[in-house]
Amino acid sequence: MKRLIQLNLLLLLISSATAQETQPQQPPKILHIFDWKDLSAQFTNCQIVSMDGIPVLKIENSNDKPLRVGLLTITNSKLIQRANSFEWEMKYENIRLPDGFSLPPMMMYFSSTENSIFGMGNTKLTNYPNVCLFEKFPPQAAGGDTFTNYHGEFFEHTENWRKYYFAPHRAPYDNQTRSDELKLEIFLPSSGTVYLRPIKLMGVVSSWWSPPEAGLIGGIGGSVIGCFGALLGILASKGKARNFVLTTMKIFIALGILLTIAGFIAVVSNQPYAVWYALLLPGVILTLVFSLTLPSIQRRYDELEIRRMTSVDAMGS
Repeated sequence: MKRLIQLNLLLLLISSATAQETQPQQPPKILHIFDWKDLSAQFTNCQIVSMDGIPVLKIENSNDKPLRVGLLTITNSKLIQRANSFEWEMKYENIRLPDGFSLPPMMMYFSSTENSIFGMGNTKLTNYPNVCLFEKFPPQAAGGDTFTNYHGEFFEHTENWRKYYFAPHRAPYDNQTRSDELKLEIFLPSSGTVYLRPIKLMGVVSSWWSPPEAGLIGGIGGSVIGCFGALLGILASKGKARNFVLTTMKIFIALGILLTIAGFIAVVSNQPYAVWYALLLPGVILTLVFSLTLPSIQRRYDELEIRRMTSVDAMGS
């Protein structure tokens, strides 16, 4: 019975330590991959070609007239709230800018009124970034009635595959509200060809609970179960409350199995460390501790019952 008490005290210490652990920073995960094959119906002036077994969107402007192509439009608020960045690989060939146009800084970030969403004030359309992310904010956001953020990159000539990314921002004034629409576009002011591999939307997976909540669950739950287990060990060592002890241990075994299953589901669902660790650790410990000690405690009660019956028979004779 000392073994059960020691194991449950160990459970108490481990669970309390779990509550104090810090969650390692989780890298952004892929929320969605926008495959051009699935989006081919929306591109009328583009081609879907295969390069190295990967579907690639080919955008070609064969004349000197400006060409704008909308790549993606996202209005799913839950997806936008979780989004950290768009990432993709792109290359371009023979991108030519209009005569008299000087190339601005490679990365630009603006806030513009709805009436001049495609430029700054009197800026001509030819100064519009070659690749651009628009963020339209809801009316309730500070500045949301009149402002839309956009940021983009300019490029020219020819360059091989390179990684690009854009990170969505928050409302320009309140710094809290996310946009309710994200739109990614390509703009070719003159002739040239652009190739884009599938775009990845990176972000955080919605968590079942936060790291502080995981610490609270681990601290309280571990303390309660550890103390409860020690109580069961004391009762079993004295041969008291047989039905209560055995039934409670079976309940803890079932709870441990359920927690372990939930922990594996959390891992498969890409839940963060604070979620799956807080489920798997107590689940495995509960299952192992009480499964290993249940047979010995049953034998202990059986032995005490046999002794009691033997003693009664001896006194009766």
